[in-house]
Amino acid sequence: MNYMESHNLNIDNLLKSEIEIPYNDFKNPTSLIDINENVLMCQTGYLTLKSKLDPYDNVILGPANREVRTALFSLLSLRVYERNVSPYASGKNYVLEQGTVEDIINLFNSVLAALAYDKYPVGDEFVLRALLRVYLIGKNHDVRVEQHNYKGRSDILVSFAKRRVVLELKYTDKETEEKAKLAEAENQVKEKSYGLEDLGDRELLQIACVFNGEKSKRQITLFKTVDL
Repeated sequence: MNYMESHNLNIDNLLKSEIEIPYNDFKNPTSLIDINENVLMCQTGYLTLKSKLDPYDNVILGPANREVRTALFSLLSLRVYERNVSPYASGKNYVLEQGTVEDIINLFNSVLAALAYDKYPVGDEFVLRALLRVYLIGKNHDVRVEQHNYKGRSDILVSFAKRRVVLELKYTDKETEEKAKLAEAENQVKEKSYGLEDLGDRELLQIACVFNGEKSKRQITLFKTVDL
């Protein structure tokens, strides 16, 4: 936590299943002030060694398991978000698992409103997707980003025992572009059949949405349930 107070962790790296670092960084760590952050995460147990130690090759690190990964992202969320946003609706039911589309969008807008924008500004779809993924992993959701199927990759896919939620996200900072971006997202979901892979008997909820990054908005301004 002390390290996080003075450093912004590389979220892109931590979202990867494998992180490569130089051998010398791993074998000869420096002081806490300028230690390779991935070495620190390994020393504290959040990452584990995924390769042999070879002085002539990079070292590969990665999360030990899902539980440890959830713990890491719960910790990371304390830096990324200025306040906690509960993933639950009434009782102990996840909003994404049993809520309406409106409930889900309201949850994501609450999460986005809690971002520390001075440190983690949202300037494109990639960053938007990554920051929402930090929240979802930290809340122990089974979340996939850019999930492959035979037609393409969905932006965010969250699976539960009886429901799967798929979001196709588009970014703009102009209100005049919002409707066109929403139509683009909807058409992409229809054309690519996102979420159908290994669906089983789950309910499939596909949502096209547009995030407006203009300073006075910074929220999902348009959304639509996609009907195949």
